[in-house]
Amino acid sequence: EVTFTVPPDYTTYGAVDAIAHVLEFYMTTEDADTPVQARFIEGLILDAMESCERCLEDPHDYGGRANLMWTATLALNGLTAAGLGRVGFPMHMIEHSLSALYDVPHGAGLSVVMPGWLQWYLKQDAARIARLGRGILPSAEQQELAGENETVIAERTIAFLRTWFSKVHSPVSLAELNIPAEDIPRIAENALGLAKVWRLNQYSQEVIEEILQRCA
Repeated sequence: EVTFTVPPDYTTYGAVDAIAHVLEFYMTTEDADTPVQARFIEGLILDAMESCERCLEDPHDYGGRANLMWTATLALNGLTAAGLGRVGFPMHMIEHSLSALYDVPHGAGLSVVMPGWLQWYLKQDAARIARLGRGILPSAEQQELAGENETVIAERTIAFLRTWFSKVHSPVSLAELNIPAEDIPRIAENALGLAKVWRLNQYSQEVIEEILQRCA
C-alpha cells in the first residue's frame, strides 16, 4: 500500500528497469538451450507491462502494485539468471552514464538505450531477438508475421518494445531527454570506465558510440 503514492513516471521507470534486468540476461547468455529461463523471462516482461498499466490506470490497484513488486523482485533476485552462465549488463552500463552526466532517471534512460542496443545487436543475433518476439508479441501480430524471416520478426519485436515505452510515457530517444547527438562521444567515453570494471571488453568507444547513435 505504501507504493500507492509512487507517482506515474517512477512507477513506469520501475517497470522499465525490471524489463531491462531480465532482457540483459536473455540477450547476453551464451547458452542457446535455456527454454525454461527464456519462457520465465518472457513472462516477466509481459507481467511488468501489464502490472504497470494497471497501476497507471489506478494507482490504488493493490493487485497491480503487488504484481509489479513481485515481478521486480524476481527480475534480479538470482533466480532469473540461474543456469545462464556468464551474463552481462551492457544496456545498464551505457545508461549509467546518462544518469551520471544528465541526472536522467534510471528507467527513463533504459527505455532509450534498450531499443537502440537491440537495433545494434540485431545484426549479430536476429534469431535471439525474434525468439523474444515469439514470446511477447500479441497473438495477432505473431499470426501476421507467420512465415517471415528472423530479421523481420526481430525488427517488429524492437518496435513493440519501443511503442510500449512511449505508451507509458517513458522516453525512447536521446532527443526526448534533451541530450544532443554531439554529446555521444562524451557519453561513450564516460561509459568506458564501467565497461572496464564490468569486463565488457567488446564495448570500445567506437562500439558504444554506434549504439548511442541508434538511440539519438
